[in-house]
Amino acid sequence: MNTRELVKKALKSAGYQISRLPDSDESKGYHPSFVLTPKDVEGMDRNTRRVLNLINYTKTSNSSYSAQPYENAYHSIELNGVTYAGQRDPKGRFEEVGFDFTNKSVLDIGCNQGGMIFELADKISHGVGIDYDQRMINAANRLRSYRKASNVDFFVFDLETENLNLIDNFLPNQRVDIVFLLSVCMWIKDWHSVIDKALELADHLLFESNGTPEQQDEQEAYLQKTYGTVTMIRDSSPDDERQKSRKLYLCNT
Repeated sequence: MNTRELVKKALKSAGYQISRLPDSDESKGYHPSFVLTPKDVEGMDRNTRRVLNLINYTKTSNSSYSAQPYENAYHSIELNGVTYAGQRDPKGRFEEVGFDFTNKSVLDIGCNQGGMIFELADKISHGVGIDYDQRMINAANRLRSYRKASNVDFFVFDLETENLNLIDNFLPNQRVDIVFLLSVCMWIKDWHSVIDKALELADHLLFESNGTPEQQDEQEAYLQKTYGTVTMIRDSSPDDERQKSRKLYLCNT
């Protein structure tokens, strides 16, 4: 019996089944996803296993943000005192931002599995994350329950096909203090309108560019045109070994 079968047998005996993940095939650009081993399962509480199973499931999208080679998919996160490494480190991404999040409200557009909001959950008054991928939102909502984070909410929303004004209905108040738009714009056609919507909803925007150098230059130029001040916080993304060229900005009206 191989490791995968041992894992499934152990989880099934506990009333839990891990989703099947793609096998390794580096020639096709993906690697074996992290799976719980029998040693991992031993002594692990059922709720933690459930969270890890849903996080593993987010890797099955086969998209560039699914972070298949990483044990915790896109965001690093701590569960029951154990840190599971992801492609991006939320704590590291907040270093040098210079924004006081205490008692602030946050909207994360393209939140993935919610790691950026969870990193701030103990500080902020409220956080809302939206993402078009139901896998990510399912994992985020399970994490919300696991961490008893009653001040955060997550919703499925497609920036490409849905009316951006519907976002207003996800917020507890008419506006928020700051919007996150992190490594999103290269994936959507009308990204200008998303930035415009962010401006409508908040006086502050934490923005990370992505794409080719030309795409990132275009994104920065639109920020400069739209906001009163645009401050580059980092000219690279050092927390991600696979892609370090993205730039981080704090924009204010």
